[in-house]
Amino acid sequence: RYDIKSFSVKAGSSVKLWFANPDFMPHNLVIGQPGSAEEIGPAAEALGAQGFALGFIPDNDKIIAYSKLINYQESELMEFTAPTEPGDYDFVCTFPGHWRLMRGIMKVEE
Repeated sequence: RYDIKSFSVKAGSSVKLWFANPDFMPHNLVIGQPGSAEEIGPAAEALGAQGFALGFIPDNDKIIAYSKLINYQESELMEFTAPTEPGDYDFVCTFPGHWRLMRGIMKVEE
């Protein structure tokens, strides 16, 4: 699981997230539209063997931002612009099986 279940950003703001993996399994961080985890997670699993080459990032227009697949003790600085529409945006790890428990909410506020 991620070490936080939610975080807040200002609508339309520049966002920087430091994503580090202290776990022995690979993980990523995918931010999607509200309620999109139930679509993005299974789409990533459906990538099958080609998933590793794609970082388990499916082609899905509900994805707003994502990290690469991060291995043990690696990290990545993610930079993106927050959506302009306030709401609760899903974040999820799309490594197979992880999306069911490894997820949270990015709260976009005015």
